[in-house]
Amino acid sequence: MPTVERAWTLKRSTRTRRLWLSVRRDGTVLVTAPPYAPLAAIEHFVRDRAEWIARTVAVMRRRKDDVYLPRGRRSYLACKERARLLVHGFLAAHAPFYGLRYGKVFIKDMRRNWGSCSELGNLNFNYKLIFLPPKLAEYVVVHELCHLERFDHSSSFWDLVKRAVPDAKATRKELRKYHA
Repeated sequence: MPTVERAWTLKRSTRTRRLWLSVRRDGTVLVTAPPYAPLAAIEHFVRDRAEWIARTVAVMRRRKDDVYLPRGRRSYLACKERARLLVHGFLAAHAPFYGLRYGKVFIKDMRRNWGSCSELGNLNFNYKLIFLPPKLAEYVVVHELCHLERFDHSSSFWDLVKRAVPDAKATRKELRKYHA
């Protein structure tokens, strides 16, 4: 079992009622505790989670080259219309190629996903697509568009995607470096 010495930062908060543990992008460990929590209990809490901390810190170190994009309502409002233009441009190019019709297009502030497709044919896209290299943004639009034909991730679905993005597998891997 790995040991976690005092290589963590303690933050006392009147807004929390229990102990919280988080690992930041740079690999630093933060423990948030209520003001009344005894230090001995906090240290015990951290020791009990030493393996999780070690695994998570290792993951964060591997992601050091990853790109974290802006967050927040202000960023969303400032960039939403540019994202809408980008998405509609890609849709205009690829929907006729596939012979697909789509419903409404929504630009949202999604925390984890780049896009989604509803069974009604509506397409949702993350406004942060404008921060991606154009090839990756185009891949996301093609991916969601192909879900109008195949609402799964079967080999038939991937064959559809590859008609417009031949290197879809490598593109998808590259997209994983970007965090919405």
